[in-house]
Amino acid sequence: MLRDPRMAATARIIVRHALKVKPGAQVMIDALDECEELVIAVTDALNDVGALPYFIHESIRVRANWLKRATKEQMDLWFKHKAAARREMDHVLQIRGQDNWSELADVPPENLRYFGHLHIRMGREGRKDGANTTIIRYPSKSLAQQGGMSTDAFTDLYFKLSTMDFPTLHREMEPLKAAIDNANDVRIIAPGTDLTFSIAGLTTNISAGTWNIPDGETAMTIVRESVNGRIAYNVPSSHQGLVFRDIALTFKDGKVIGVEADDREKVEAILDTDEGARYIGEFAIGVNPYLRHHMIDTLFDEKMAGSLHFTPGGTDSEGKLSTVHWDIVQSHLPPYSGGEIHLDGKLWRKNGLFVDDALKRLNPDTLQEILEESGNHGSWC
Repeated sequence: MLRDPRMAATARIIVRHALKVKPGAQVMIDALDECEELVIAVTDALNDVGALPYFIHESIRVRANWLKRATKEQMDLWFKHKAAARREMDHVLQIRGQDNWSELADVPPENLRYFGHLHIRMGREGRKDGANTTIIRYPSKSLAQQGGMSTDAFTDLYFKLSTMDFPTLHREMEPLKAAIDNANDVRIIAPGTDLTFSIAGLTTNISAGTWNIPDGETAMTIVRESVNGRIAYNVPSSHQGLVFRDIALTFKDGKVIGVEADDREKVEAILDTDEGARYIGEFAIGVNPYLRHHMIDTLFDEKMAGSLHFTPGGTDSEGKLSTVHWDIVQSHLPPYSGGEIHLDGKLWRKNGLFVDDALKRLNPDTLQEILEESGNHGSWC
């Protein structure tokens, strides 16, 4: 059977760059739905470096049927044993296929919320100290349809994203990190948005083919009680098996005090999960030049050039982290009506483009040119 050589390149990047697998390492491949070709390619790449692959392959349809009637006791049992297996592993790769993006539509919302919270806990508790974890999607027909693309066009985009020159991307993002690390105050202005908060004394992290693929973002925490104002998110958000649109949050002293959305009651229910859910857990900037329009898939949308995400799910008054982590995206590119980011009172990014000379190489057209000149298709790894 002829296989797309880009699949092997993607697998090699996952193993050698994202997970940084060494000989003898135990690596779990945690796969969902149709993604066999990538599972096979990653297994081969792990064998090439002398690692020990172990895999779990689940079906979202089977999971949905189970979740319709699952009790908390059943879901806790699932969590207990899967988390235990993951804690035995040196690295974990999650491959997410998608046969039908609405497969969970019939699951009771309370079960979706609880299972979603277990997934957040899995990411935090289901890992050995020092283990690397990476999440990657698979180029399914369902995901292509979700993004309004033909299967072939989406597959080409997928491999462009998964085999891009991540070391070059990381290097180009270093001035972005420096600018954020040296700033104290942030103001975001966009249609329906005027929001201020502090990042004083905090640092941001660069993600360039490490946490997940596609990639291209900086991410950080903020000063918990510093947020004031309103943010209107203009990118639909898929969360816990549901799609939410027109979300707007109003903050006072760090806490969400007002919610607007196409389904406000369900958003309120998510934010009432625990005390920390109404505080912000992450502020991030997306720079991936190959992503300029949303797909209603967080893994793609949060990396969009010209975007930011401002994530409900911080800490409570005692410092305990919320079981909610909801990356909701706002784009400032002109098709989304623009917007501005100000750092310490100075305009920093306007309509998705950086205005600082030190950061203009990160503007999407320029960054795309840089990456294409450096070479794609995994030849660097």
